[in-house]
Amino acid sequence: MRRIAAFILSILCTAAWSQNGQNLGKDWLSEHYTKREVMIPMRDGVRLYTAVYEPSGVSVKTPVMLIRTPYSLKPYGITPGSPDGENVRLPYGTGLGSDVMNYVADGYVIVYQNVRGRYLSEGDFENIRPLLCGEEGGAVVKKDAGGNVIADDATDVYDTVEWILANTENNGNVGVKGVSYPGFYATLAILSRHPAIKAVSPQAPVTDWFMGDDAHHNGALCLTDSYRFGSSMYREDRKCPSPKGLPALFKSEEDIYEYFRGRSIKDLSAFFGDSLAFWSRMMEHPDYDEFWISRDPSLHLSGVRPAVMVTGGFYDAEDCYGAFRTYEMIRKLSPETELYLAAGPWYHGGWNSRTADHIADAWFGEASGAWYQDNVEYPFFRHYLEGTCDAPARVNVLPSGETCPELMDGIPSDGMWKTYSEWPPENAVYRAVRLTPDESLDCSEIISGQEPRRMKGSRSYVSDPSCPVPYMDIRSSSRDRNYMAADQSFACDREDVLSYCGPVLADTVHVAGKIVFSGEVCLSSAYGRELDGDIVVKLIDVRPDGYRMLVRGDVMPLRYRNGFGSPEPVRNGKYVSVSFEMPEVDHYFMPGHCLMVQVQGSWFPLIAMNPQTYITNQHEASSGDYRPVTVTVRAGRSSVLLPVCE
Repeated sequence: MRRIAAFILSILCTAAWSQNGQNLGKDWLSEHYTKREVMIPMRDGVRLYTAVYEPSGVSVKTPVMLIRTPYSLKPYGITPGSPDGENVRLPYGTGLGSDVMNYVADGYVIVYQNVRGRYLSEGDFENIRPLLCGEEGGAVVKKDAGGNVIADDATDVYDTVEWILANTENNGNVGVKGVSYPGFYATLAILSRHPAIKAVSPQAPVTDWFMGDDAHHNGALCLTDSYRFGSSMYREDRKCPSPKGLPALFKSEEDIYEYFRGRSIKDLSAFFGDSLAFWSRMMEHPDYDEFWISRDPSLHLSGVRPAVMVTGGFYDAEDCYGAFRTYEMIRKLSPETELYLAAGPWYHGGWNSRTADHIADAWFGEASGAWYQDNVEYPFFRHYLEGTCDAPARVNVLPSGETCPELMDGIPSDGMWKTYSEWPPENAVYRAVRLTPDESLDCSEIISGQEPRRMKGSRSYVSDPSCPVPYMDIRSSSRDRNYMAADQSFACDREDVLSYCGPVLADTVHVAGKIVFSGEVCLSSAYGRELDGDIVVKLIDVRPDGYRMLVRGDVMPLRYRNGFGSPEPVRNGKYVSVSFEMPEVDHYFMPGHCLMVQVQGSWFPLIAMNPQTYITNQHEASSGDYRPVTVTVRAGRSSVLLPVCE
């Protein structure tokens, strides 16, 4: 009876204290929460800055939500090297009123922490630090051959949770979430193996900086993001803890296309000298080797204990790859894990915006982020941390479809969500859309179920490094996130882009899963026998109003056609086979629309220009190595494979 009474009292107290998360303001936060700043010691003696927000006036112990980040947690109220701070009434972090507001409204203990080597946290920072603690996680203190205690981001989570359990009023259950780089640290929380961590949500997690995400796509260097973002994030030369981050080494208001055009990677690297440690290491490891393999946490996701909800955006310009890779690897290595996926037509972190409704001129319904927060993520954590509500469906997806603003204006997204038991949907079957010798697509397999016709012929274009194909039809000093769903009409007018358009659709075509390109291409040049080149393939939805919306696109360096760790040249004038996957998407091609495919040799300066002369380390190419090549695509043996839901 006492347990039942306590349970009822707990529900009544929580319900009385909770309120709609959207109504949380500064006055409410000041009245209901205190902020405590502490330096939590790790097993190797390094102390990590931690901001602890604790509910006041709550008579029941509540769960903990932990977010670890390399980014600023300002305002900071303690000085470097100081002992633990006392309760303070400083302005609170902005996250309390946005991505964690539902948990604040329920009285959770909210803990933000700077990872080691960032801001006021002690120690040395390392980008995507390899996992050192092994499969046991942080439960066992280990030492290296020199007798030094082994610490990594997983052991830091373990030690932090131990401190939280002992020093806050909590119910013994910890949830962890994070977006982008904090999503990487959320994945490492899984690998900490701490038994109190019951639920984790890696959201657009940085996962593999060679295969996908911010730094590379299939080994091709993401030039603009790596150069601009990396000019501060790749620095590791901090002299001491500070409330200020290291400034960016590169700043320019010039149009990025014009700034990078004609400059080799070797010349661009010289600008940084030896002041950008991680950039220098990237240049030394151009291929998929142990340096990159050791930095992929998804390879260790076996025996996962907590429930996991992976969240991602189909139109995430930064980390589209990481979310689906993490989901795929947990499903493969930990089939018994209670695993969830949430995805929608969002830009990077768009699910945390309660008003997001479009990207570029593609519109996807109103308030999808609010629906996700309130009806997917929030019930997930409540189910596993409180046991007070049902868990959401295992897969929650908001597809993209009709994208005209006139058609989507005022339409809420809540009725558009789809639920599946697994991802990709079990009824998705690959169907070929074949490239033809003219400018059309043979879509007979997806329209009528008939095998595409075998046609001979080819089309060619010249890929010229002096005039690469722009990734978007704008002038900008930074990479524009809208490119993921931008109008591709500008590329149709270029002679160095092959465009293929299918017939007007009479019925809906629902595509859900990875897009695959498989084809045969030939490189020819007057400048040498051993060549190189990139193939960029784009799947496009042509609307009746003429807008050619990018649905999915990606790049594949031909040097990696037989393995990302085994680069090899392309022989001048010889056809080679190439096949590669693009990140997942869930999209409805509606009646009256057309499918279009574009093939090109550059995507600049989103992706660094391939020198097109084969160099063992392509980052060492000099200006004279950048040569034009003629690219020929064999039509009858080249196709885009679409996962069509039947």
